[in-house]
Amino acid sequence: MTISDRAARLHRESIIIDPCVQYLLRRTDRTDRSGLTAVALTIPMPNEDAAATFPRVREFLRVIHQEPTFCLADSPAAIRRAKAEGKMAHILLSQDSLFIGSDPANLLLWKQLGLRVCQLTYNEKNLLGDGCLERHDGGLSQLGRVMVREMERIGITIDLTHAGRRTFLDACAVATRPLIASHSNPKAVVDNPRNIDDEQMRAVAALGGVVCVTTWAPLIWRGTPGMPTLDDWLRGVDHAVSLLGIDHVGVSTDSMGTMGAYPRHDPDPDALPYGAVTDAFDREARPPDTNNRQPADFNGIGDFPWLVEKLCAHGWSDEDIAKLLGGNLLRVFDATWEPDWLG
Repeated sequence: MTISDRAARLHRESIIIDPCVQYLLRRTDRTDRSGLTAVALTIPMPNEDAAATFPRVREFLRVIHQEPTFCLADSPAAIRRAKAEGKMAHILLSQDSLFIGSDPANLLLWKQLGLRVCQLTYNEKNLLGDGCLERHDGGLSQLGRVMVREMERIGITIDLTHAGRRTFLDACAVATRPLIASHSNPKAVVDNPRNIDDEQMRAVAALGGVVCVTTWAPLIWRGTPGMPTLDDWLRGVDHAVSLLGIDHVGVSTDSMGTMGAYPRHDPDPDALPYGAVTDAFDREARPPDTNNRQPADFNGIGDFPWLVEKLCAHGWSDEDIAKLLGGNLLRVFDATWEPDWLG
């Protein structure tokens, strides 16, 4: 891969935020090559309660504490400071809300422990609403409405990735601040049940939010044999920018932070079926790694310089590329992460 001087400069100078990465356990060549200013890490795991989540948060904080080049992203200022100091800021992201429980006051505790971005649901139904793979999307629950209000009040960015369509749109109707879809791609480009339609995307943009188009390969694969490439990913970025404008689009990878760290997960016949999202892809595209399904010419965060090169070659300006890489997300964090949340 040949990286142009322009792409190398933009990669070096831009604030780059990947809003969805899994299992980053240590500093490696992969993290160094990424050039990431900030990375949102899935810490509370989907379908786990508070008891299971506490040790995960403890490990998240331990990893940051033991590595001098890592820091906690507890404010937008911390992300900007990380850029100035050559560090990687770690954002505590949850892809579910089950661990919060049924009392909105619990959000204060999780905010204190670092939580800054939270999905309302994963694929399944929970107390707040329905996930995108539920057979019947009942929409946002009354508790969900309260949680949206409380997340906004204390300063947690709401993430609508994985939410069912009605739950997604209900949340946008209740919200008063910008929110994000951290790894959701245009359904108009690839008709996958994990992708979102134009109405959903417009609802995010109408609130000043950001839709982050992910490189996760099942969401950019168009049904032909073999793996997709970053050109397929760019089709999704193109659609999002054309629909929403450059100020409401970001990028993400949904990739592995530390290769090989993803734990073994055997199929569970009683779990909610995920086959509609990945079965045809795994069978026909034949990914080399089903724990890190990434395009043929891109292997996640370590290849971010190549992603920047592709954006440059696509014709966007330096200013627009900087917005896509992290500037738009940082604007949302400025608007939603309350610095004085305890008064």
